[in-house]
Amino acid sequence: MEDKYTMRERMSGAINALSVSPDGNSVVVAGREILKVFNIENSEITETHNLRAGSHFNLNYSSNDVKWGNNATKHKVATAATNGAIILWDLNKIGRKAERVITEHSRAVNRICFQPDNGNVLLSASQDGMMKCWDFRDPKSGARYRFEGKSESVRDVQFNPVSIYEFAAAFETGTIQKWDMRNPKALYDRKVSAHNGPCLTVDWHPNGKLVASGGRDKTIKVWDMTADSRRPLYTIRTMASVSRIQWRPGFENEIASCALLTDSRIHVWDIRRPHIAKYAFDEHDTTPTGFTWHTSSELLSVSKDKWFIRQDIRSSYRPFDLLKRNGMGWNVQGDIAFTIDKSSRELFVDESLITKPLAGSPKNYKRLGLKSALEEEVIQYIPPQSSGIVHMPLFDFEAFSVFAENYVISSENVAVACDINGELAWKMGRYRTAQTWKIIGMFYSDEPVEADQDNSIHEDMSEMETNTEDNTDLDQDSASFHIQEQDQDQVDQDETESGDISQSSDGDLESLNTSNSSFVQHPSSSFNLRLPWKHEPVVMELLQYYTDQGDIQMCVTLYLVLEKYLNIDNERIEDWFTAYIDLLHRFKLWSTATAVIKACKVQNVRERNENATTINIACNTCFKLVNGTAGGSWACDKCHRLLNPCSICHQTARGLYVWCQGCNHGGHLSHMRDWFITEKLCPTGCGHTCVLQPLLLKQDPPP
Repeated sequence: MEDKYTMRERMSGAINALSVSPDGNSVVVAGREILKVFNIENSEITETHNLRAGSHFNLNYSSNDVKWGNNATKHKVATAATNGAIILWDLNKIGRKAERVITEHSRAVNRICFQPDNGNVLLSASQDGMMKCWDFRDPKSGARYRFEGKSESVRDVQFNPVSIYEFAAAFETGTIQKWDMRNPKALYDRKVSAHNGPCLTVDWHPNGKLVASGGRDKTIKVWDMTADSRRPLYTIRTMASVSRIQWRPGFENEIASCALLTDSRIHVWDIRRPHIAKYAFDEHDTTPTGFTWHTSSELLSVSKDKWFIRQDIRSSYRPFDLLKRNGMGWNVQGDIAFTIDKSSRELFVDESLITKPLAGSPKNYKRLGLKSALEEEVIQYIPPQSSGIVHMPLFDFEAFSVFAENYVISSENVAVACDINGELAWKMGRYRTAQTWKIIGMFYSDEPVEADQDNSIHEDMSEMETNTEDNTDLDQDSASFHIQEQDQDQVDQDETESGDISQSSDGDLESLNTSNSSFVQHPSSSFNLRLPWKHEPVVMELLQYYTDQGDIQMCVTLYLVLEKYLNIDNERIEDWFTAYIDLLHRFKLWSTATAVIKACKVQNVRERNENATTINIACNTCFKLVNGTAGGSWACDKCHRLLNPCSICHQTARGLYVWCQGCNHGGHLSHMRDWFITEKLCPTGCGHTCVLQPLLLKQDPPP
């Protein structure tokens, strides 16, 4: 995309690398078929030197990397060839510009760099695993120093801009090594296992204490080379392998990177916000092969698409601006965390609801390095959002946990289960739930229900047949029976308030004064007043109500208690149980979740306990994870000691072994089960109460 902030120059071949002159007015670009110098002082890109002009094809001129010298060599450039040669070019020389050819590496040279403030010293990193230092003041001698990292090929090497005798190297094995040229015979000063896969690039921070690395594992990591920590200070995860990185001058928290494959953009990252790039340049058609900062706001880049591009930071776009900055999220306790864009408009948020603020900066945003290494001012990142945590009383975590651990889910005695569950709900202040359990218990209770003293029972009946001696028929459109404060099974047969019922000799009802009549009630054995009533439709409506309310716990518990009375499709049952088990796992109620899975009859739910269930056992002595031996016993590979013997028989436990997670004592399953039938304390005498509930070691009672 062409604009006033971007300039382009088309080359004749693919470009692998570039380097800017010390004065910033010129740039050299190099590739397998190209080596040119351009003037970029003005608003135009002008070619000044073609170092390959007139030369025949030669592998010495097929360049992997190029660097411009400094101070004494500010008019010279060096190139690294694919055949292992290093060529020094003098731009002021008349005729052929090649001044010196060095061929001491046996394989391709991946990267070269000049020592800061001393352009006569050049360091090279080769595919042969060697790093060599050259002093151009002695044209006849070979490498002044040789450094061997005892590793595979060296992918990158960079001098420390502050301590000019130190340099860092990136290796194919994923490691970073720090060396000191003043101790060439010694090994590296420090080695860090930085990446899972090849480490492709490194770059020193301008403060000389931090090193950034990029690798094929799609990460950029920042390391404090003055500390002993083996963990990176910051980690940036990218969408592709990282081939080049460079800190942005003047912005100590920002670093630019380009990908090895698939991504043609150059990203600028803020290490304090590693999850999304701050800027992105999208001018190339293929992946960039090299870039460098011309100024703090201007970037020069090259690619195999044959384009050399000069672009300003204003031509980039900000990926962060494409994202929504307002967000919210729930946790299992019912708290909601939110972020809201700061604006001049008033936010309608009651500050009294906010229980605690979110930190203004994540824990990694402390400073650019460790406290022990850097004595700088704390760099605080202030996000452009308001944030906080509000407790929303939409989920009662305490009640959920109490119900999960104490609800009766057995269907053996529905009335008892409903009574216990109802009492528990009442104690927890869940009165509607308690009422539900009481009503369900009444539905499936075999005992008669007593009428409340303060309530009346009204029944509208169109026809009632009674089994009296004369088979009297009552034909009434609407008869209302009103029974007050009387025993349901016995009503005084002799006393009446007023009025009577007259009956003819043939059994027909002659007159009925409903306003002043009092009906004589005989024992229940004499009248068949119990009408058949199916409760299942009401229960199904109740289950649908709790489903709509999102109370999965009530749905599952009701189903388990009334399982033998209900006919529900397996798909719906599986949905209930899956959601409830996930909630139990989220609250770490593992035992309850296992009991619920075991109680379910749906095969897909029962299989959850059989898949991916792994228990890692550690050695009692050295705490290393142990594996089972071929003989069936358990031994430690490190200290060669067996696990504790059986606490009952004091023999090595072979086969099934059970232990208490509280005191870590255990033994044979059969021995421990026999012990805990009558005991609760640990058999070793440690005083720990190992079994709190009999359900942990359940067996059939003795006959």
